[in-house]
Amino acid sequence: MISHRSRLLARLAFGLAIFASAFLLFQVQLLLGKFLLPWFGGTSAIWATCLLFFQVLLLGGYFYAHKISVSWGLRGQGKIHLSFLALSILWIFIAWYFWGSPLLPGPSWKPAPGAAPIAGILKLLLVSIGVPFLLLSSTGPLLQNWYAHLDLGTQKKAPYFLYALSNAGSLLGLLSYPLFLEPAFRLNTQSWLWGIGFGFFALCCAVCAWQAHRSNVGAATGQPIEESLAPAQNRPAASPRRWLWFTLPMLGSVMLLATTNFLTQDVAPIPLLWVVPLCLYLLSFVFTFHGTWYRRGLFHPLFGITALLVILALFQGTDMGVISQTGIFLIFLFAACMVCHGELARTKPGPRHLTSFYLLLSAGGAAGGIFVAIIAPSIFPTFWEYQLGLWAIAVILLVILFLDRESWLHDPKPDLLVPVAFLTVVFAVPKYLAHARIIRIPARVAPAYNVGLGLLIGVCVWLALTGGPNWARSRRYRWYEITSIATFLLLSTALCLHLTKESQHAYRERNFYGAVAVHENWDRDMLHLAYELMHGRITHGIQLTQDRKLPASYYGEGSGAQLALLTNPQRAAGSMRVGAIGLGIGTIASYSRPGDVYRFYEINPAIIRLAQGKGGYFSYLRDAAGRIEIVVGDARLSLEAEAARGDSQKFDVLVVDAFSGDSIPVHLLTKEAMALYLSHLRGPESVIAVHVTNRAIDLDPVLAGLAQTYGLKATLVRAPDRAGIFLQSDFILLTRGKALDTPEIKRAGHPILQDPAHPVPENRIWTDDYSNVVRLLLRVR
Repeated sequence: MISHRSRLLARLAFGLAIFASAFLLFQVQLLLGKFLLPWFGGTSAIWATCLLFFQVLLLGGYFYAHKISVSWGLRGQGKIHLSFLALSILWIFIAWYFWGSPLLPGPSWKPAPGAAPIAGILKLLLVSIGVPFLLLSSTGPLLQNWYAHLDLGTQKKAPYFLYALSNAGSLLGLLSYPLFLEPAFRLNTQSWLWGIGFGFFALCCAVCAWQAHRSNVGAATGQPIEESLAPAQNRPAASPRRWLWFTLPMLGSVMLLATTNFLTQDVAPIPLLWVVPLCLYLLSFVFTFHGTWYRRGLFHPLFGITALLVILALFQGTDMGVISQTGIFLIFLFAACMVCHGELARTKPGPRHLTSFYLLLSAGGAAGGIFVAIIAPSIFPTFWEYQLGLWAIAVILLVILFLDRESWLHDPKPDLLVPVAFLTVVFAVPKYLAHARIIRIPARVAPAYNVGLGLLIGVCVWLALTGGPNWARSRRYRWYEITSIATFLLLSTALCLHLTKESQHAYRERNFYGAVAVHENWDRDMLHLAYELMHGRITHGIQLTQDRKLPASYYGEGSGAQLALLTNPQRAAGSMRVGAIGLGIGTIASYSRPGDVYRFYEINPAIIRLAQGKGGYFSYLRDAAGRIEIVVGDARLSLEAEAARGDSQKFDVLVVDAFSGDSIPVHLLTKEAMALYLSHLRGPESVIAVHVTNRAIDLDPVLAGLAQTYGLKATLVRAPDRAGIFLQSDFILLTRGKALDTPEIKRAGHPILQDPAHPVPENRIWTDDYSNVVRLLLRVR
């Protein structure tokens, strides 16, 4: 018989172990994802690959917990888990011995330039955290099973509070990292703090395992627990519903990863933008599995309305402000996850099938990760998995509603307000599009349109207040079925139109580093035909079809890049060595002369192939008068390797322009990166030209801080848009000498460090630990 005091201590140990495991589980994902960013190019796909790894190991942990629970008695389970715990601790000690850190691989593990990124990320994650993460992921279901069998509760019911503690630990782990841990501590310190936390967890878990090992409970019955975590359903789920246990969480996982890709490809792949979607995803589980938050009458209309907003945002593209787009995508993600996980919770089976339910749930999440991280980049030319996920959720929701005879779709007294409200929303879309200047409503049609829209709004108000005529609330009119099918058909048509629009390109290709496309466009005056390279939704180069050697886009006459190249003192003295971080279509090679060397660093093989002439779209490299060198791989890793072997490049001008879409590869703009660039310059008159044109992030304070740190002169050169061929561009030129004192640069630019008495705050200077990246300045248009 367990004493009251022993029972309280055991309950405390179980609670602390489950809370700590969930906390550590989510914090280590962010910590390692951030650590690997600069090793693999700083792209948004790195986080998708990390999530894939963590979801697969989570599935492994659930499978381990399930098998050990149904195959062994509590004594055997405790003994096996103690051995697993000892192996995890040994794993961390070995990492500390070889790397000097319990988590972070040493510099010798950095990937070689051009190495396969997905395989490299998965290998590093497996080596650094594989066994401990597997242990942490198995803790929740296994310890809850032990708690129930050890009869530690005061009442004979499932340990609901342990599941609540697990979710609380997960959310706290997610939110505390970008808001507290990341700004306050360096990466190495963060890894040690995590190691200390793991030691605390191991102690609590060992107490729980020892309790199980010394218990007298016989062989495990396999009886699952947590019956109170969903509405009571004592009947086993019908066989056809089992496919929902896999499909619904898979679609939720797809939307999580696809939304995160959308957000990070146009801002920056940083933990803060990883955390927000993940928190919404996790909250949807909390709300649907632990209470009565999920209401079909609320979240089904919310899903439809936010889906409409998403489609409008997709059609507007970069014409919609970043904050507006981010808000729309996040609200839709929450609505979609609430629908997926809410319908999933409604199919939660009786006790006999609960373990298989959780296994299929985690398998679906892993399948979604595999689809977005590996399959989609291989089969889609751009980010189509987002649209596909949206459409698939609409399909499965419609199927569920038709199969469920108790759903609102089969209401015997349908409300006429639903179809009229749907018609009003559809009728209001042209008004929004006209306001956004996407379409124009003809003047002769506008009065009739406005009157019709006003009448529809009035009818909606009347129906909402009175309920409408009784004859209209008859089942034979099928208002709900008609509205649902019409909504789905409209949604499908809009998505097809958007995909058709996205497919109208001369060339498309997608890989780990993003999606690239080539457009054939005329300038605004319809005088010049040009090929335009798009990376994501942002232009990365333009070349005319006639005057092929004319530098265009961001590098034309009056641009910072042009001035840095043409006014550099070395140009008059002899041949120049020019470095460029980011190739684009190789536009700056048009400024090369015989004897000059232009050395490009580029990580994306698709960009290299296009710049070298694939398809015949671009020819700047082929037409260049100087010698062209291309170094494949991450620019910073390549420059570090050159510096390590004493191969200083002695650049006269180094152009830094390596964005993916509009996303900022933060590791190329840190204090340590700037020191590396300076070490590769020829002398004090050499210039670093940083391309800072960006619609979302204000990079001026970041570069001003770096200039202040290293005693550099900094001048911002802004060139206007001209005819759509020469794009508006912002370059910040940095030097230690007098290279920026030329009349041309003085006329075109202005210093950004005008008042030494008021230095740039430290929180504007980025470091390799990204301690201040969360302070990004968003430009709200």
